[in-house]
Amino acid sequence: MSRQAIILFLVGLVMLGCETEVDVFKLGESTPVVYCILNQDTTVQSLRLSRSYNSSLAAVAPDSPDSLLFDRALDIVLEKVQGSSVVKRTFFIPVDVKKDEGFFPYTEHWIYQTDMQVLPNTTYRLIIYLSESEKIVYSTCTTVTPFDIINPAYPEVRLIHLQTDHNPQFSWTKSNNAGIYQFGFSLHYDEYIEDRVTLKTVNLFLNTTFMLESAGHYYTQSINSAQFYIRLHDLLTADPAIIRKCTGVDAIVLCGGEELAYLVRLQQGGQTFNIMEYSNILNGVGVFSSRLIRQVNGFKLTNQTIDSLAYGKYTHDLNFLDRNGIREGGGG
Repeated sequence: MSRQAIILFLVGLVMLGCETEVDVFKLGESTPVVYCILNQDTTVQSLRLSRSYNSSLAAVAPDSPDSLLFDRALDIVLEKVQGSSVVKRTFFIPVDVKKDEGFFPYTEHWIYQTDMQVLPNTTYRLIIYLSESEKIVYSTCTTVTPFDIINPAYPEVRLIHLQTDHNPQFSWTKSNNAGIYQFGFSLHYDEYIEDRVTLKTVNLFLNTTFMLESAGHYYTQSINSAQFYIRLHDLLTADPAIIRKCTGVDAIVLCGGEELAYLVRLQQGGQTFNIMEYSNILNGVGVFSSRLIRQVNGFKLTNQTIDSLAYGKYTHDLNFLDRNGIREGGGG
């Protein structure tokens, strides 16, 4: 998951005249902010927990991490539920992570992790006990079901063609309990810096599709080939000292639960505070949902596509080698 903490800055002033200001938030209260997306492709599950920060001084950071983070010694439980019975229970523990730079400048930060294999089409329950306020934060979700990529397929004989005259199509079977799909490619390449060669991979998720009304048993969507090169340029660093050689691509489709779909829809409008308009967390805000990835590995690119990587207007400064393993004007 792949994935970064979202912090809510709940600051509000109401003008009641020319010189009178009133802080509309009650001091001392904060809201738990919870994000937990169960990953069905691994046994390690992660959870981000923070609290909203109430202040009339929006430009002033809090004095300590305690203003944003709850105590490490919390009881955070993940339960697998069958009917009315709990058939498996595990506890999250805190794990230190490096915090990205942002509005709150201190570096101390942690997430919570636990070890549990998440099964498809299964109900899971999340319970967080906040001892300082004697409050229970609670949520449930039912995980998505397996699905298959129909197209692109057969990498043994199939080449991926990404040209302006051709927009590749993705087709995949439906996943129950899913509300959002994201698809694209994982590109593998060798990176040459002087005499050192490093094998690298970059994921290019190009399209996002929400649950569609379809009479069939699968979805079909096309991607814009130009977006492949634009996205790649955004993700890689242009450096004259770096030479790259594409070695292949994998086709990827990621699906997420309905709860995640609601959150992403609200965020697409660019309004940060819209995330408060949807939450499936009782006594808090945030999302508890699931995700699952499918991919078909081992595709090769057509010669025209490799040349476009090397000399196309979007990626020419990334120094990819062409179909002959060289670059015009030297290199290779």
